[in-house]
Amino acid sequence: MRKSICRWVSLLTLSISGIANSGVVIDATRYVFNEGSREISAQMENKDDGPFLMKSWVEAPEGGSNSYFMVTPPLYRLEAKQKNTVRIFPNAHISSAPTDRDSIYYLNIMSIPPTDSSVEGENKLQLAVRHRMRLIYRPKAIQNFKMNDEAKKMEWRKTNNKLTVKNPTPFFIYFKSVVINGKEIKENVAHIEAFSTKEISLPAGTDGKQITWKIATEHGGSGSPHTSSL
Repeated sequence: MRKSICRWVSLLTLSISGIANSGVVIDATRYVFNEGSREISAQMENKDDGPFLMKSWVEAPEGGSNSYFMVTPPLYRLEAKQKNTVRIFPNAHISSAPTDRDSIYYLNIMSIPPTDSSVEGENKLQLAVRHRMRLIYRPKAIQNFKMNDEAKKMEWRKTNNKLTVKNPTPFFIYFKSVVINGKEIKENVAHIEAFSTKEISLPAGTDGKQITWKIATEHGGSGSPHTSSL
C-alpha cells in the first residue's frame, strides 16, 4: 500500500484565491456583472513554456444549487506563451437573484498540465491549480449609487478586543485599509457582505477611539478615506 502511494501521486488540486500560479495569470481578482449586461470576459495568460488544459465554471453562492452563470468555452487548451479570453453570461436562473443588493458567486478557472508520457513508470507529482474569484452580480436598482460614497455609512463599534462592523449599504465591500490609531487591521476584516454585520477579534494592543477605512473600487483601486469614532 505504502509503495503504491509513494510511486504514484497522479493529481493534486490546489484551491487558491490569488491571481497567478502554475504559470497561468488571471487578469483580475474579482469581477462585477451589472444587470442588463450581455456578458463580461476574463482573460488569462500562460507564461509557461508548455500548454495547459483550462477548465472554467461558475459556482452558486453558498447554500445554492444553481450557478446563475455560464462560461464559454468551458474547456480548452491554452498554448505556451499565449492568451485567451472566456465569456461569462447569465442563464435563466438569474431572475432569482436579489434585486436590492450585490450577490456573490464564484468564478473558477483551473489549469491542468499535460501528462508527460516519457516519464511513465516514474514517481511524479502533477499539479492542477484552481483559481477561485468572486463574481459580484449588481442589480439595476443600485447601479446609480456611488459605492465609495455609500461606504462612509459603515458603522463601527469597539468593545474590549472585539470590533463590530455593520454594512447598511447594498454593496459587497472589500477593504483596502482599516486603521485604528495607526495600526492596520485589514487582514482581520477583509470584506463584508451587503446589509450584514460582522464581529472580529482585534490584535493585542489595538487601542484607539478613531477608525479610518478605505474600500476597494470596482476596478481594484482605492477609494477615499472615511473616518469615524469608536
